[in-house]
Amino acid sequence: MKTNTLDFTTVTEQLDPLHVQDILNPEHPSYYFPTDNYILLIVRFFEIEDDELKGVSIPYIIKDELICKYNRTTNSFTIYNTIEEMLHSISIHLRKAERLVKRYLDEIDNLEDALYSRKIPAIFLDLWFDLKKDLTRIDRMLERIDTVLKEYKSEHMENGSFPDDSLSDILEHIQRYQRLASLHTVKLDTLYSYYNSLKNDKINNNIYTLTILSGIFLPLNLVVGFFGMNTQNLFFTNDPDGTYNVVFILGLMFVVLLIIFPITRIVHRYVLQKVLSKFHIYNKIVSKIKKLTTNEKTTK
Repeated sequence: MKTNTLDFTTVTEQLDPLHVQDILNPEHPSYYFPTDNYILLIVRFFEIEDDELKGVSIPYIIKDELICKYNRTTNSFTIYNTIEEMLHSISIHLRKAERLVKRYLDEIDNLEDALYSRKIPAIFLDLWFDLKKDLTRIDRMLERIDTVLKEYKSEHMENGSFPDDSLSDILEHIQRYQRLASLHTVKLDTLYSYYNSLKNDKINNNIYTLTILSGIFLPLNLVVGFFGMNTQNLFFTNDPDGTYNVVFILGLMFVVLLIIFPITRIVHRYVLQKVLSKFHIYNKIVSKIKKLTTNEKTTK
């Protein structure tokens, strides 16, 4: 498919110096620069480098019969014979980007399964933040590539030899994976909300446990404080078994309180919530029926 290469100076000597800087910039966003003498088309895909998502800027020059792509590793230009070959080069980079997007989607699915099975990793928030950040960047880069290629297509689609089907296929793939990235970004927000609800529920349970313990030991502290007063005529002062009696009273109160709290919880859950709420609903229904009957009587 590829015929040969040209050195950097040969291709860029007649280009605008600002465009030459854009070609050399590895972080340049996707852009379409049409001029009177040539077209500079830059598409920016992405890859993982040093465990970090990085953009990969790929410049193409279309000038008269010359169609070439800048190769950063060799600092030269690869020549293509047709626009179809250039689009094939873009589709190769697109397939690599698609595989990377699938890896991110798999990581999000694994995180979702772990969360719903309550096997939450200790670094959940770090994982969530990294996935959210990278997926948002992927969504933004794919959207920019789609816009740039649509601009290029709109200006050349009336040319009879223009490979409209090939470019349309590339655009369809870009839009599909952009939608997937956008949908999984929303899914990450849902997972974060669910994670917060689990954490809040755990905090509420801890507060409830502390409240129960406080309710149990507060009366016991009151009894201990009462018998610890340095006053005359206290109960069991002259009783040789006074200490045992006090310990018995404290233990009895402890057991009674342990029994009372679960009972109140059961009463609240099964009596107050279910019975009284049904009674409240019943009252609402009865009141509505009464209103309807009174309205019918007044109309008659």
